[in-house]
Amino acid sequence: MEAATTKVLGQLRKTPWERFARLQRTTAQLTKGKGQPKGVFRFFSNEACDTWTANLNRGQK
Repeated sequence: MEAATTKVLGQLRKTPWERFARLQRTTAQLTKGKGQPKGVFRFFSNEACDTWTANLNRGQK
């Protein structure tokens, strides 16, 4: 039986505390009702979905 190999796809460039702070900010935004709107959204293509998501995220900054 061969030993399982582990693949590393990337590296975390921020410290654990920086990642934790980002998670806390995201959680605070979601509890205030910001983030993805509720409901079902249907798109004709992935590009239309990407454009809609980019515009949605751009308005929150």
